[in-house]
Amino acid sequence: MTPPDTPRRPPWTEALHGDRGNAAIEAAITVPVLIVLVLLFIAGARLSLAGQKTDAAAQAAARAASLERTPGQGQDAARQAARQALSGEQQACASIEVRADTAGLAVPVGTVSAVTVTVACRVPVGDLVLIGGGPGVRTVTSSFTSVVDAYRGRGRS
Repeated sequence: MTPPDTPRRPPWTEALHGDRGNAAIEAAITVPVLIVLVLLFIAGARLSLAGQKTDAAAQAAARAASLERTPGQGQDAARQAARQALSGEQQACASIEVRADTAGLAVPVGTVSAVTVTVACRVPVGDLVLIGGGPGVRTVTSSFTSVVDAYRGRGRS
């Protein structure tokens, strides 16, 4: 027994009902979205790592400043330690700013005091955008306070 004859569609309508070419259209829509998501992930990772490295630099700078005997020497030691810490970590900072409050080094011996250092690192993220650059830089800032030994000798400011 043969199946009953079913009406056939004209040949020109098969092109309208086929799935040919859908994969290319789906890829054209999906691939740019995936690329943007990957670039956002990389930018987030870069900023997170910069924050961690800036924290470490602020800690090293505050510790170095607290070991000096005068406020001027403390300022210099803080700048040098922060720059060395960030260059040793291979952190790509467009610029580094170090602010140190070393007034705690000027107090008389026997007085408990502290030194606070703030490190700001400008991280470039514009290079992640493939066409024509991007939003430029983001600033990551970190502060750390280190206690000055109360009985450590002090110099003159």
